Amino acid sequence: MSSPDATEAIRIDSYQKLMVQLDSMDLRVISGPDAGKEASFCLSNLRIGTASDNDLVLSDRAISRHHAELRRTSEGLILRDLGSTNGTFINDLRVTEAYLEPGSECVLGYSRILVGQSTEERKVAVPFQDRLGELVGASEPMRELYGLLCAVAPTPVTVHINGESGSGKELVARTIHELSGREGPLVIFDASVTDPEMVRNDLFGHVKGAFTGATGSREGAFRRAEKGTLFIDEIGELPLDLQPRLLRALENREVTPIGSDKPTRVDVRVVTATHRDLQAMVEAGDFRADLYYRLSVVPVKVPPLREIREDIPLLVKHLCQRLKLGCRVMPEAIPVLQRYAWPGNVRELRNVLERAAVLAPSGEIRPQHLRLAEFSAPVPQMHRPAVPAPVVAAPPERQTSPSLKPGSASLSELKELERQMILEAMDRNRHNKAAVARELGIPLSTLKRRLKEYQL
Repeated sequence: MSSPDATEAIRIDSYQKLMVQLDSMDLRVISGPDAGKEASFCLSNLRIGTASDNDLVLSDRAISRHHAELRRTSEGLILRDLGSTNGTFINDLRVTEAYLEPGSECVLGYSRILVGQSTEERKVAVPFQDRLGELVGASEPMRELYGLLCAVAPTPVTVHINGESGSGKELVARTIHELSGREGPLVIFDASVTDPEMVRNDLFGHVKGAFTGATGSREGAFRRAEKGTLFIDEIGELPLDLQPRLLRALENREVTPIGSDKPTRVDVRVVTATHRDLQAMVEAGDFRADLYYRLSVVPVKVPPLREIREDIPLLVKHLCQRLKLGCRVMPEAIPVLQRYAWPGNVRELRNVLERAAVLAPSGEIRPQHLRLAEFSAPVPQMHRPAVPAPVVAAPPERQTSPSLKPGSASLSELKELERQMILEAMDRNRHNKAAVARELGIPLSTLKRRLKEYQL
């Protein structure tokens, strides 16, 4: 199966250069008040009219505020009239919706517009640096990721990030937002920790009186992200019955709050992520194929930490500084860290360093303080092997227990530390055990045993 919106190719031309090819729609006004105006859009659909929120804004007085839209599909371009006053025409025939061959002309008001398709190439140098934003790593895959993000971040295309839990997908989304130049905020929506009955409300909002208890209106994640970026984490957990609504929001760039019959236009760049294999879910009927293709315009693979072991020393140094552990990881501990399988990825590395800082006397972390064998867990398996790509550092650290400092610690102190970490993670994830296990980098069965042991 192939996506009408999918990136044509993402390849490495050489060690230093990255080539990204994106489909675009090219419009040129060949007659009318705006004759000579040209524009290209790396979008799956675009709107034409006189209102300022259109993609192609024209000054022709015979054109309506929101006159028509062009949409790219697997069968070709579709031109659709949006209820305009003076109509939309192809070959002197007024159309409501019709296929439009690339290189054809359409008429809106007094304006004749030539519509074409092309492939836009973006070539960027793979930077020789060891970090980009909050991403950390100096390996070749890391630098390739930096080049890819620099190429796609300024565009409005949808990006889908795939990788195991704890590998740093949220940091990739943050970096895309930072490089995008969008003036709005980054809004994070985690589909895995939201009550399935409330997902629609949390995404699209509601109006006052929409349901019992709705004493006021609520914007929802889409409207909070206006002119910014909406990062939908664990998109694979989105209920199947809500997926058509999300697809409609992406294609029409408008949302309808619960209790309202009037859609609201939104200017939002969407980035999604999941640790699940969406293509396998599509084949199993658990995820809509059209939504999958719409999300995966530019796919980004984030590999497990065990596949980018050369970046572990740099990540260790970065995490120790960021967490203010006041410890030094001794050279003999690095090979031990590099041999470990890291089922919990960078998030687990962070937790191991925090624990070792408590156990290490004099602030020197040695192999015996890591205790990795005691906390080993099966390596998670994806439905399909991921293409090797960069490992990233963990998300900004939340407040942890301040009373424990590097040095020797008793077993009771360690248990209290672990209990406190679980409590804080449960609170952050609204007591969703699966989400807590992913954050802490431990199997769900281990978390359940700890909950029972600590009587939580």
